[in-house]
Amino acid sequence: MEMKPISAKKRVSADLSALAANGSDDHNGQKNGHEGESAGTPKETLKPGSKIRPVVTEDEVRKLLERLYGIIVLEMGEMDSYDDKNFLVQADTLIKNPILKTYCPNGYVLKIANTLDSEDEAFFEGQTEIMQLLQAHHIICPVPVQNIFGKYQSLEKIGDGKHIVRLLEYVPGKVFHGVPHHDRLFYEAGTFIARIDSALKSIKHEGILKRQSIWMLDNVPQLKDFLYVIKDEQHKDIIEQVLEAFEKRIMRNVDQFEKGVIYGDFNEHNIIVSRKDEQAKEYEITGIIDFGDCCYSRYVFELAIAMAYMLLESNDLDTGGLVMAGYSMLRVIPQHEKDVLRVAIAARLCQSLVLGLYTSTVDETNQYILSTQARGWKILEALWTEKDKDILERWEKVADEYLTRS
Repeated sequence: MEMKPISAKKRVSADLSALAANGSDDHNGQKNGHEGESAGTPKETLKPGSKIRPVVTEDEVRKLLERLYGIIVLEMGEMDSYDDKNFLVQADTLIKNPILKTYCPNGYVLKIANTLDSEDEAFFEGQTEIMQLLQAHHIICPVPVQNIFGKYQSLEKIGDGKHIVRLLEYVPGKVFHGVPHHDRLFYEAGTFIARIDSALKSIKHEGILKRQSIWMLDNVPQLKDFLYVIKDEQHKDIIEQVLEAFEKRIMRNVDQFEKGVIYGDFNEHNIIVSRKDEQAKEYEITGIIDFGDCCYSRYVFELAIAMAYMLLESNDLDTGGLVMAGYSMLRVIPQHEKDVLRVAIAARLCQSLVLGLYTSTVDETNQYILSTQARGWKILEALWTEKDKDILERWEKVADEYLTRS
């Protein structure tokens, strides 16, 4: 297994990802949301100017793996991330961990969370619970690994901060981004996220229910604190229009939208795809990674987030209809949710664009997060020039045509 760092082309960073296993199958490093609320007193979300990313050397990572997991590193590569540090590791088959009964030949991902997220240990327990639940529902996702103390996580002093450390089994396959796209793949994206939400209905975890993340759509109004990073006045004007519409159209009526535990970050770098067999030309969705933005929120936000990233990936507004078609196979979309989809999708695009620029100002070495800026502004501008009624009719027409020919 060839181990080498990858260049991620996305805006996400924390629950898992990896790099090329053999030069063809690869995952990109992910984003963890800026969550922060324990089971007790709510904690603040990310504040402008905060530096929360771990500072750790590869030598320290090797020592962590040996001390906590009994793993001797053969090869290791760091993955791109927003605020965390993630490492793909190939381990020696001789593992000195009595709890680790089986060796994962695909490798492991060591995750070191940022200081802000690490204040909320309950949320990471919730992530473990979610991954185990999805596995029980036959949804492929990372497998959490117990350390030598029988725990799925530990709080470690690293540098000047305290950080949650976890180990996950690597999920082989490609990420959605960059593979050949066909209509069915976008349709599958809709059915897959609806399937995840259905499986998560039984989750009742305090760390999930009470967390507050700057990436939650519920917290879109907080983007006002970060608008100083937008230098283009036309772009800033669009953002302000979207924030105003989101406040009036959604937040003032938020109680009418159905709630539940949602995945919260169904983007093109968190979705794992594979060919059915070596001869197949087309890919199918086979798994999901990165649970750093799971939260108790609105199902309309889940759909809007998924649609936003699929629009970015296809660079075509019509793709929204394919995602809606797939999603509606498992959950009927109420009309009042359809009526605000355009605004909610635009709000997610605003989050991605604004927070991506903000992160680049805090960490100038983390420039990969800017790679989607040009396409993102183009899609946001195109979507925002549409009227709610017109774009909804367009999406419903695309959905009907796809389901008819399928």
